[in-house]
Amino acid sequence: MTLSMHFDFTPLSRTPVLEPCIVANAAGYDLFTNETVTLAFGTKCVMVKAKNRDPIPLPYFELAELTIENREVATTGETTQGLAGREHISATTQPTLQSFISFVTHLGELHLFYRGMPPTVLRMALAEAFAVWRQHQPEWLEKRRKVVDAYADSEGLDAQTRDALKARLLTPIVPPASAAPLSFPSAGFPTDDMPAPDTFAPATRLGVCPSCNAEIPYFSEECPQCRALFGPDSAWQVRPL
Repeated sequence: MTLSMHFDFTPLSRTPVLEPCIVANAAGYDLFTNETVTLAFGTKCVMVKAKNRDPIPLPYFELAELTIENREVATTGETTQGLAGREHISATTQPTLQSFISFVTHLGELHLFYRGMPPTVLRMALAEAFAVWRQHQPEWLEKRRKVVDAYADSEGLDAQTRDALKARLLTPIVPPASAAPLSFPSAGFPTDDMPAPDTFAPATRLGVCPSCNAEIPYFSEECPQCRALFGPDSAWQVRPL
């Protein structure tokens, strides 16, 4: 029996599309090492798009593990002239900007490199996706229901209030869209010869450049107006609106 899974894809409005991502390894998926793909996070699944091929869905209910990390470090050195003409060498070690994204699913594993954000920032940017994924984890839901029961018992709450508190665990992260959701794999992702449709682009969080006060994307690494840098070593950071 051949199983064909199609999902109506509604993108998470506060979650960025990650492009480009480089495949480090893939087991169980028709992807190749060093292939460039795009990651988009929706309300029901993660979509992986490779050039000239249909998007590959990673349903949240099939996703066992989702991790973001970076164990690589970069060391930079500087030589300075000290007293009596002696040279002093100083070194600075810090994590590199690259993030490693790993998916462990019912079918196999997918490991990707992404250079757009360091792991801590990327984890915050994907908060919506992690919240939706947790709602598809029976073990997590059962633990939270037990917490609700313990709270209801300690406070002497009635059954109706107890049920209402448990229902909050399944409150949709994204409100229902007024327009019909995009359908995959026939639509939704940018094709190889045309830009992505407007309905696919996620909302962009804006911030203020501390140097020139221009409104720029909050996760910018450089101000497009004054070229101020906001990397890990910079004293400047984009201010939220």
